[in-house]
Amino acid sequence: MKQLLKIVASAVLLLLTCGGAAAQPILRLPSVIGDHMVLQENTNAKIWGWAEPENEIQIIPSWSQDTIRTKSTGDTKWLTSIQTPPASDKAHTLTIKTRRRTIIVKDILVGQVWLCGGQSNMNYSAAQGITDMQEELKKPMNPSIRLFTVTRNSSPWYQEDCEGEWQVCDAQSALWFSAVGYFFGKDIAEKLNQPVGLINASWGGSPIETWIPKAELEKQPELKKCWNQNRKSKGTYRYSPGSMYNAMIHPITGFPMAGIIWYQGEANMGHTSYADAFSLLIDSWRLKFGRELPFYFVQIAPYAKYKNPGSAAAIREQQARVAALKEKTGMVVVSDLVENVNDIHPRRKQKVGRRLANWALAETYGKPQGKYRHASFASMKIKGQKAVIEFNDAEGGIHSDDKPVETLEICDASGVFHPARAIIDDKDGSLIVWNDAVRKPVAVRYMFSNGGIGNLKDTSGLPVAPFRTDSPFIVADRAAAELAQEMALTDIEISGYDYKRGKLKKGDKLFLNRNYPINIVPERFREFDMLIREATPGELTQPCSVIPKTDGMLYVIARKNERTLEDLYGWREVKDSEITYSTAKGDVSLKIFCKKAKAGKKVELPRTKDFCGIIPIAPTIKYEDE
Repeated sequence: MKQLLKIVASAVLLLLTCGGAAAQPILRLPSVIGDHMVLQENTNAKIWGWAEPENEIQIIPSWSQDTIRTKSTGDTKWLTSIQTPPASDKAHTLTIKTRRRTIIVKDILVGQVWLCGGQSNMNYSAAQGITDMQEELKKPMNPSIRLFTVTRNSSPWYQEDCEGEWQVCDAQSALWFSAVGYFFGKDIAEKLNQPVGLINASWGGSPIETWIPKAELEKQPELKKCWNQNRKSKGTYRYSPGSMYNAMIHPITGFPMAGIIWYQGEANMGHTSYADAFSLLIDSWRLKFGRELPFYFVQIAPYAKYKNPGSAAAIREQQARVAALKEKTGMVVVSDLVENVNDIHPRRKQKVGRRLANWALAETYGKPQGKYRHASFASMKIKGQKAVIEFNDAEGGIHSDDKPVETLEICDASGVFHPARAIIDDKDGSLIVWNDAVRKPVAVRYMFSNGGIGNLKDTSGLPVAPFRTDSPFIVADRAAAELAQEMALTDIEISGYDYKRGKLKKGDKLFLNRNYPINIVPERFREFDMLIREATPGELTQPCSVIPKTDGMLYVIARKNERTLEDLYGWREVKDSEITYSTAKGDVSLKIFCKKAKAGKKVELPRTKDFCGIIPIAPTIKYEDE
């Protein structure tokens, strides 16, 4: 009997305990929304959290007369947005409350928020021996700079929250904070005279694949293959694709930001697809954050102890490719800031942060603070036994402090590189390179090694970016640039008669009076507008006038044969532009032809007796039937 009473008493106690726990009201915010935070100015900022299911939540910002109301879902989540005011160092509050609980977020500033990501060179702080950051801690610090460090964590699944808290910048809170991030934020705060919030989410030794959402990486067979060949460890989440993104980036993707700075690459030595992986990271983060955020990054520094010769140079080259081809990106070179090529962590970070800030100030805020783009390789010409190198972004020329140019190499068709000599042509700023043993030069390399530090600078003191003229990417990148320029197509106005506007896509037809469906369309021309007409064998096609809206390329579809080649005199065939349509007798192949045109200048399209005629195409066609 006593035993039975004990069991009953325990059960009652358990019920009372559980009932009390169930009655406890829920209201919680993610860690990134908290006291001392900085909100991005003039934006529709997401505010989210967790509350009791099916409850109304009121959000009351001190800077507004409005009360925003939302409701939690059955799984306790809630989400809304608030309009933030212009930047100010006035402290605000944000009150979030339900019927049973209230949270007041205090000391909120409004200004610029930047995410600082990467591996150890982004993560290193004064506490880890960064010299100029140690010196900075002795000075008065700006309390309008706020710091948030995401606690290192990894996960195989998306996490809803991360560990961390906002802190007012002072000698204590900045001791362990990213030195590069701090110096970047300090310059932004000073030049804009605004509060700055910095979120540090970095992890030493982390490969780039760990920061890319796994689902996006899975779509890229070559990147998956590269990961499997080069991954550092198996069976741990730390080095699993997407694991750091899941735990350290995904939880803050709802938080509004101005942009991202990045310093990573050392952990991807030997990865031939680094540029593709880096581009995928940028694209996927922009997608997840819901904005085409500016992305400024650091080219990895010289370090002599990498195992494979040239592996660091290859990563630097791929980083430069991303900067050249990706919109709203910028790269800073730091080779001149390295004091010891046997230390993978250069000890001075102030100029690194300042160079990143200069990119942001110029490109994001329209407030350039002097030159911020590094001089980079543009072209090479061979003149006798010498190679003449020309540079982009080298206003005022380049120099080597009146010393011999270092880390230059030149080769002939044998592919064997020799140390090279050079002089700088004061007239045009070109670099003239030679070696007496190389009689017929074919390629030049500058600073293309793991630990080599060159001494070429522009007149502002910025180092010239490393390069090699024999890069396998140069031809491909130039072709891509030409295609990008070519595809900056003009919209057109067309006048004619008996045409009908259609779309260039699979399944549509090219003639009004024939049911011949299109089955192949070049991807870059898919969904273009086109004007179609009746096919009239043996009759000259009707006249058609085109007026381009801007300078660009005009495009037409035509069959390639002896007759049309004469009719299309002055038009150039576009490479890889085959279009086919199906008939009862088989498929018919057509080509796309192009011609440069000036804005507002009328162009009469060719006329032909060929059955397929001349079909104008453009991204957008405004057609008037005469």
